[in-house]
Amino acid sequence: MVSPRLLDLARAVRDAGGRARLVGGCVRDHLIGLPSKDLDLEVHGLALDALRAILRRFGRVDEVGRSFGVLKVRVDGADVDVSLPRRDSRAGTGHKGIHAEPDPDLGETEAARRRDLTVNAIAWDPLTDTWIDPFGGVADVRAGVLRAVDPATFGEDPLRALRVVQFAGRFGWRVDPALAALCADMPLGELPAERIRGEVEKLLLRSTDLPHGWEVGRSTGAWAKVLPDWDRPCPTALVRAAAADIDPEARRLALLYAAAASGPPGLLDSLDRLRVFRVAGVRVRDLAQALVAALPVPDVPADGQLRRWADTCDVRLLCVLADRPDLLPRAEGLGVHDGPLPALATGADAVHAGFAPGPAMGAALRAVRDAQLDGRIHTPDEARALLHDLAAAHGAAVPP
Repeated sequence: MVSPRLLDLARAVRDAGGRARLVGGCVRDHLIGLPSKDLDLEVHGLALDALRAILRRFGRVDEVGRSFGVLKVRVDGADVDVSLPRRDSRAGTGHKGIHAEPDPDLGETEAARRRDLTVNAIAWDPLTDTWIDPFGGVADVRAGVLRAVDPATFGEDPLRALRVVQFAGRFGWRVDPALAALCADMPLGELPAERIRGEVEKLLLRSTDLPHGWEVGRSTGAWAKVLPDWDRPCPTALVRAAAADIDPEARRLALLYAAAASGPPGLLDSLDRLRVFRVAGVRVRDLAQALVAALPVPDVPADGQLRRWADTCDVRLLCVLADRPDLLPRAEGLGVHDGPLPALATGADAVHAGFAPGPAMGAALRAVRDAQLDGRIHTPDEARALLHDLAAAHGAAVPP
């Protein structure tokens, strides 16, 4: 789980009188045999200045969370978040209403107590290969159960209710009844949209058992509070979409949002609540809206309809959403399975035909595109000829 250089860092901490422990998700993922890109190292027994001095021997140190006692250093090509133990206390409402105070002498049990779930409260000593597990997280990982570390403090951060939902979906783990009751009492309405969206998209993109996670969101009342249109049984289209091999991730996300809205209307309500617009250059909101607008798919759509879908919503995604894999070979034959047909005419062609920039030119180019999508023209020469005919009909000055 650790590189030789990270072991050297742990030894340097030990030699300075401290204790370095890997904590959080990387430990949990290691227990279940999953790779983890995020490495979190918690250092006990050293003040922040002493810790910073040690880290500078291993690479450039970024103070990403000085007030929280969190530093970042790159070790063997991997970013490592290095933190001091800290005490959390409620200082207001919402996710940001939590006051954190670094305390290097807090102790490992109390440091673990501030975490949300027992499966995330396990520490590992890389120098002795031993677990520090005061709340039974290792047993819970092996049993596949989600439990709160401390019921008295779990509710301090309402985002934790949505973390339970996405963990249930990602790992297929059952939720302890006492934890489900805690989640049901969470005031999720005070959470900002971007925090909600982060947990929802982890559920959609990373789940191994999406229907289970969806049902946890429903049974704990999370959907009723943050996404009322999702407060119903998991749509079969969403299960199908989650199993589809779609790249890049942003296109897959658009498909999943569209599938989540299948059945009752409400896609735009959901996307607007989550403030979903563009992801990695993909207009996720527009694409999801176009996919839903294309439903229901006719039994035998015309070739022109397939070409038009490629212009607006992505035929491959639509085949998944509508459960129509039979249409994909036709789309491949028409050349629109991976995107729209290249345009046969440009604005320069329209100007050459005699159109001035403006509404008439736009209408002419749309008419040419319609002719191409209907299969009435197939070459740039045919498109230019049609533009000249349209210009003559419009009364434009046609070049000699």
